Amino acid sequence: MEIAAHAREIADVSGAGDTVVSIAALCLALNLSPPLIASHSNLGGGLVCQHVGVVPIDREELLFEAKKELG
Repeated sequence: MEIAAHAREIADVSGAGDTVVSIAALCLALNLSPPLIASHSNLGGGLVCQHVGVVPIDREELLFEAKKELG
C-alpha cells in the first residue's frame, strides 16, 4: 500500500518525529487500522514542519486536513 505525501512548505523539522510517534500511539490506542495510523501520523508530522521551532500540533488543523484526506 502506498500513502501519498502532502506538499508542504517546510520551515523546520524540529519535533516532527515526536509528533509522528505521539499520533501513532494515540491511533494505536484507538485501534485504528495501520493505513490510517500511517496516514494521520505522516499528516501531523508534516503540519508541525510548517512552523519554526518545536510547536504543538494544532488540533483543528489536523482534524481539517484528516477530513480532507478521507474525502
